[in-house]
Amino acid sequence: MHIIKLWRLIYKLVIGIFIVLISFLGASLIFIFPFNKYKRKRVLGGLYGFICFLFLKALNIKTNLISNCNYSEKKTYYIMSNHVSFIDIIIILAKFKTVFITSLEMKKRFLLGQICVMSGSVFVDRRKITTLKDEIPEITGALKNNVNVCLFPESTCANGMELLPFKAALMSAVSNTPAEILPLSTMYRKINSRSFAPQDFSEIGYFGGMRFVPQFIKLLTLKSLEVDLEILDPFAPENLDRKDMRDKVYDIISKRYYRYIEDIKKL
Repeated sequence: MHIIKLWRLIYKLVIGIFIVLISFLGASLIFIFPFNKYKRKRVLGGLYGFICFLFLKALNIKTNLISNCNYSEKKTYYIMSNHVSFIDIIIILAKFKTVFITSLEMKKRFLLGQICVMSGSVFVDRRKITTLKDEIPEITGALKNNVNVCLFPESTCANGMELLPFKAALMSAVSNTPAEILPLSTMYRKINSRSFAPQDFSEIGYFGGMRFVPQFIKLLTLKSLEVDLEILDPFAPENLDRKDMRDKVYDIISKRYYRYIEDIKKL
């Protein structure tokens, strides 16, 4: 069994390194072209969407996109989702042409920081309220120029069994733009061909002081993973202040996500 896991790790690691190198090469070529910064972000969103699709195939992660609402690929969205693992990012990028809002701290991390830069991420310093007045216009500009932007309103990964409080600070970026807010619920359904259970969040999660490398190795040694990504009711932010937006997004996501938690507790 250990030998099988080792070979699975080596196989996926080699493929993963190859995909990362291809993504860097593709992104480097895009940066050479004289696109304006928003056109570049749209193109990078498409490139990394395809790269993440390849990653999901290589890691044997199946994603079920579920939509029972008025969602249209022709619209621009400020996407918001619950957050448990770095896998969430790969899944959302593979399904939506979007750029992510991430922290300046992430930008400084080896390899992960370079990937964030090359994928067109918008960087913010969440710890300093004083800098938001300069950072929010960057998000607003992207949304006004038809670039989908994804925000994890918990601002960090939760433990999977509950949602952390949503932050309101960056909600106002969508005001006075044509974009709608698109809530998502990311729900892990199967792991290694069996039903996902509450204790499995420690296998796929990235929370509570977990280190990236050990958790990434766990991911590579998994045989398979199946995830539901459910599109919830999008809404226009008209006449809502940032706290009202936060409360409405939390209400939509929490109602769906806590039903999911009750489901996996029964298994």
